Amino acid sequence: MSATTPNTGPRRWLGLLLAVALVSGGVVYTVEQREQDARERVTASRTTPPPPKATRPSRVAAAVAARRVAVDTILLRRAKAVQLGNEQLFLADVDPANKKLVAAQKVLFANLVEIGFGEIGYSQAEERFNPAVLKAHGSTTYLVRVLMRYQIPKVDFTPVTTELGYTFVARGGHWLLTADNELDSDLGPGAHREAWDLGRIEVQRAPRVMVIVEKGDTKRGRSIVREANEGLAEVTRYWPLKWAGAVLVIALDETEVRDARFADEDIESAASTGSTFSSLPGQDTADGTVAGGYVVINPNERDRVDEILLSHELTHVATAALGGYEPLWLAEGAAEYVSWSGIEAISGPGEVGKWEQEVIDDALPQLTALPTDAGFYENSADVYGVSWLAVRYLVQRVGLAAVEQLYTDEAMNGTDQAARDRILLSRTGLTEATLWTSLATYRPQR
Repeated sequence: MSATTPNTGPRRWLGLLLAVALVSGGVVYTVEQREQDARERVTASRTTPPPPKATRPSRVAAAVAARRVAVDTILLRRAKAVQLGNEQLFLADVDPANKKLVAAQKVLFANLVEIGFGEIGYSQAEERFNPAVLKAHGSTTYLVRVLMRYQIPKVDFTPVTTELGYTFVARGGHWLLTADNELDSDLGPGAHREAWDLGRIEVQRAPRVMVIVEKGDTKRGRSIVREANEGLAEVTRYWPLKWAGAVLVIALDETEVRDARFADEDIESAASTGSTFSSLPGQDTADGTVAGGYVVINPNERDRVDEILLSHELTHVATAALGGYEPLWLAEGAAEYVSWSGIEAISGPGEVGKWEQEVIDDALPQLTALPTDAGFYENSADVYGVSWLAVRYLVQRVGLAAVEQLYTDEAMNGTDQAARDRILLSRTGLTEATLWTSLATYRPQR
């Protein structure tokens, strides 16, 4: 054997045997130690209670958690799809078997993209249960209230919230949106009745105005934009509140949009301003947190929209975020004050003086006090005229700036009648009762 030949003889086998012996000794020691530990545990168990067993989530709880994650993922995907303008991604989790829903979701997606949200997101609120819905879709049905949080650039000062109801089902290991209207009757006023929910829309814009009309109704949309610009100028001119906001006007052929409800034959109410909420009523507080307002035009009045009508509604929009606790006579009176100031600028004081006298002669005798919030809009008397006269009287008594400060204070703090009277008295020297007495004996100077 040469000196360079590897040593593969008995010395190598000796090394292997030593290794086996060491390992075997270790195994034996471990077994003996475990037996000793077991004897010690038995002894200890006779004197101390066993530790509680670790609790594991039930299969049901685990399935609920997995479902929530899956639906959250779907909602995130839908919001991302709108931001990216990706229709395929938006429809990826819509039940392909529901052809009607797929078609409606395509329209919804196009509307959302056309509006151009600066921010949009969806989140689960709480699960709802409906036996009929469960029966219709099967045992995997998940009916959930969803909060849609969004912000329209140059319209919403802060993100606002609306609500939806979604029905999901599990198929082939995946959750799919199979309906979006089965919870509508259990949601708040106007839920799932936003402008983008009601058929294909078109948006017309100006720097401080956004108008939504039906797709193809371009001429009307542009006309309303012009009138809204004039209305904004009048609010700026005749109401001293510093407000640099913008306005959304919805003029669709729909009798129910948001929380505005116009009967088909209703020609009395030409428009309505509904609140937007950064926090919905009942979400964080009972009243919610008002963020602003959108104007909805009665479909029967769309051809008669002018700056006078819009200046009234835009006054409501300008004051919406103050709080909303002001009495309706003050809210509507202030809006009428702005619009009639515009009329006076165009027609002169004669037209305004004529209406003022009609209110004194015809409307005041039909009431015994300032119009109350309860039944205000159902009152057959000219409550708008009386409210305007009250604000006009206060402007003459204390000045427009003081009336605007009164409005702001009432809107923020007039949570009950005692608070309203206290604020009115401190700022004008009158309560609602003495204001009414003053109106009853009011004789305007001509």
